[in-house]
Amino acid sequence: MSSGQPVLHRDFELNTIRGALSGLSAGRPAVIVIVGSRGVGKTTLLQAALTGLPDVGAALMARGHPAERDFPFGVVRQLFDPLMGGAAHRPSVEPAALTLPGSGFGPPSAGLVAPDLLQSLYGATRSMTRAQPLIIAVDDVHCADPQSVQWCSYIARRLDGLPILMVLTVGSDDPAGRDIIRDIDALPYAHVLRPAPLCPTCARRLLETALGGPVDAGVADACHRLAQGNPLLLHQHADRLAAASVRPGEAELSQVLKIGAASMTETVAGWLADRDPASLNLLRSLAIVAPDDGLEVAAMLSGFGQLVAEEAGETLRRTGLLVGKPPDCFAHPHVQHTILAGMDPADRENLHRRAASLLYRLGAPVNRSARHLMSAGATGDPWSVTVLREAAGEAAAGHSWERATRYLHRALAESGDADAVLKVTAELGAVEMHRDLPACLRHLRTVSGRVRASPGNLPAIAPFADVVVTVNSAEAGDIFADALQIATEATPAVATSLLLILVAQILLSGPSATVPRALRKLGGSPHAPVTSAAREFLSSLALVTSARGRNMSRTLTLARRCFNGKGVVPLGAMLPLIWSDRTDEASYWSERVVTEARAAGSGTRLVLSLLVRSEVRYQLGSLNGSLHDAKEAIRYASDAHADGFRVAAVAASARAHVELGELDVAESLLASVDPYGDWHPLISGYAMDCLGRLHLARGRARDGLRVLLECGRRLTSSGIANPACVPWGTNAVLAYMLFGEQAAARIVAERELELAHAWGSPTTIARALSAGSVAYEGTTRLKMLHEAVDLLHNRASRLEYTRALVRLGIALLQTGDDQKARDTLAAGLRLANDCGAVRLAGLADKHLTATGARSPRVRQDGEHPLTTGERRVTDLVLQGMSNLEVAIALSISKRTVDTHLARIYRKLGIHTRAELAAILTALSSSGLPADDAEQRSGPPYAGPTEIQVVL
Repeated sequence: MSSGQPVLHRDFELNTIRGALSGLSAGRPAVIVIVGSRGVGKTTLLQAALTGLPDVGAALMARGHPAERDFPFGVVRQLFDPLMGGAAHRPSVEPAALTLPGSGFGPPSAGLVAPDLLQSLYGATRSMTRAQPLIIAVDDVHCADPQSVQWCSYIARRLDGLPILMVLTVGSDDPAGRDIIRDIDALPYAHVLRPAPLCPTCARRLLETALGGPVDAGVADACHRLAQGNPLLLHQHADRLAAASVRPGEAELSQVLKIGAASMTETVAGWLADRDPASLNLLRSLAIVAPDDGLEVAAMLSGFGQLVAEEAGETLRRTGLLVGKPPDCFAHPHVQHTILAGMDPADRENLHRRAASLLYRLGAPVNRSARHLMSAGATGDPWSVTVLREAAGEAAAGHSWERATRYLHRALAESGDADAVLKVTAELGAVEMHRDLPACLRHLRTVSGRVRASPGNLPAIAPFADVVVTVNSAEAGDIFADALQIATEATPAVATSLLLILVAQILLSGPSATVPRALRKLGGSPHAPVTSAAREFLSSLALVTSARGRNMSRTLTLARRCFNGKGVVPLGAMLPLIWSDRTDEASYWSERVVTEARAAGSGTRLVLSLLVRSEVRYQLGSLNGSLHDAKEAIRYASDAHADGFRVAAVAASARAHVELGELDVAESLLASVDPYGDWHPLISGYAMDCLGRLHLARGRARDGLRVLLECGRRLTSSGIANPACVPWGTNAVLAYMLFGEQAAARIVAERELELAHAWGSPTTIARALSAGSVAYEGTTRLKMLHEAVDLLHNRASRLEYTRALVRLGIALLQTGDDQKARDTLAAGLRLANDCGAVRLAGLADKHLTATGARSPRVRQDGEHPLTTGERRVTDLVLQGMSNLEVAIALSISKRTVDTHLARIYRKLGIHTRAELAAILTALSSSGLPADDAEQRSGPPYAGPTEIQVVL
């Protein structure tokens, strides 16, 4: 009978039993009923009370068990058989005339016990008290056979004047137990004890005793709450912790509760399996539908009515597995996991399928049905495919691309019909487009094969037709070209929207003989409504028209029509605005497309949006903003495996680093990609132009010229002639000059200027004039630079304006016009500092000093103007660290760094980090104090080194 548990929190109950034992010797009868739920310690209390009894009388003990309920008088036999079978320790007086059914009465009856038999048993019991008191202890009497229960009730009501103590333990949740309590509770000598759950203090003592060491108070309290003070559950929890070698400390609280939840669930589920299978079935159904649904749905899934479900739910709440009102939440997440893990896999999958069907019929959100289908095995049921596709559509509409992908993957596994597979594959490609471009391309190949085999499947290509797919992959362009060929030959004619988006992709990917034929098929009015397909077509047409470098006004008309109406703004329409010198307008739309892409959670679309905004910010002279967008684009491109976009993002980042004077960083970035890869012509051209600029900045004229000429060849062969797109030609002018080929430089300069005038953008013309001026001398050079500065004045292209001012200032200085040179260089220096263009600022400051202007002075003794401590700060600042990062690196406070920088700025007479970089660069390159530099005679020579810097 002993449970082996310590007796805690039971002083009142033990005293009551001991008092009854004391009265037994005086002939006072007593009936004690210990009532409680399973595990509360009824058996432990009974055993503790009867262990080490004084010699007050004979003790008869028995225990009921559910497996023996069908054996009549099973508990009575346990009590009396030892006396009748020659046991060594029997009472001095044997029961008189004790005969049970099966030994003279014939077959046992399933009904009530005959009165004469009860009376005979009573007489036998009474006869045992002639010489000594009698103790009758029955554990779990509610599990006894009905005949024994009837006998216990009969005897208990007839103890007046007899020295008999009956101690019964009864389960509070059992109907038979409630009948026993009702029969006995009214007796004058009856005591009903209801042991309470352990208090937190006693629960901690129990755990410490079981684990043999101290237990953290917080952990003990959490275990107490989980087990609801049930001693048996706490003891089993401790056994599991010891077996798992988990120390009950605060750091292990999560693991402790996880183990406790599993232990409690397994134990309670075992109890329910024995005595309440309905509650167990409801518990399993709830584990299937939770946390999205509660007991109501679980009851329908189990086939229970409301009343049965409420009773079972209350039972589960009392066990501690469920909490809340109504009790439809698990006490711990691992309770649900343990229940599911303990179920037969086939039964679990069947319940998931039934739950999916039930929820779909109830009109629940389709993703809840889909969740259950995902948890069950594939069956090939067409209904499952329908549900999963609907759920994927809802997930995609909410921009949950990963979840939509999972649903569609499962739908493919369920699909057996070829048409359904095609549709699901197309939908899957449209979803993967936002998060995994290689996967999208694989699905595109599959669909393309089906289209070639059966042109009627052509609409399945439509979901893939997007700029993010076409620009990132040359293969996608070839597939769309084949699809357009099929579309133009199809009978009957395909939908106009499909033709429009296919033509849009072909325009993006390069020249095609199929496009004119498709355009003739389209026809249409220029004033037709602008649909989403039409916007895609117009944006691609605007991009192609601007890339060819002709008819800027038509380009602007096409681009601006893309912004009419509702829907997502086409990304392809942004670049024509930038190239057409509408940078402020492009800035507005670029902010919007970045916001839209973030809201949509589309990694690929966000990459393109960030690249566009990076370009806008570069043109506006916000180098740090441009660099920030480029770096973010690199991260998102890597996540989406968009290799082409990553090349473009790396190039944009490297370009900004070159302007910031961080050539090593730029070189490291460009070394991580392949600018010569099979990318879209604009991407490869952009990357090669950046690589060529880096070579020139490093003084590698031969390498720079080779890269730039290859860039020009690729762009020209692709029909991209507009110098506003990729300024490889103006950079080639500088490369030729560095290489000493002035004649070749002039030829390229004249060609670039001609193309710029053909396009008509003031910034493009000014860039051609500014860069081309280095191939000329004297008044021709000044005239070109003055014209460039005039064109750029009050324009948004601040960085190009800064470059032109610095070049003009240097040219004026060479002619001896110091005053104009001083004013021009000062203006260029201010703009360079505002833009953060460190290299331009350093060059402007260097030549400004040569004009006689006062630069920030250093110490007269020829030493470096900054102290060692200040130089440690500036070294880190010039590496791009923030004040806080500098403080962490030097193990000082941020306030100390702020103070250092303020003192440095005052000492040098500067206000920005760009000015700081310019001064320290000049000091480092000259190796002279600033005062000596001012005394050098004559203007600096604008030779190859100067051309190299003004890139």
